[in-house]
Amino acid sequence: MLFSNRQKKLILDVLLKERRRLFSKHKGELLDKTIEDLSQMLRNEEINAEPKDNVIDWSKKGGKRR
Repeated sequence: MLFSNRQKKLILDVLLKERRRLFSKHKGELLDKTIEDLSQMLRNEEINAEPKDNVIDWSKKGGKRR
């Protein structure tokens, strides 16, 4: 099942709140790893969704060819 970006952010928020709870039975390595992985996934999606400014548009290139 694939989640939307908003759903992933919601899940991450819930996991971060769970990690801060004093008597959470879910604390530990697995929770920390899951938070880390989900955070990285969201960062990657944000980076890949940004428009690229350094792309050359060859159709608009002017000048004569030799």
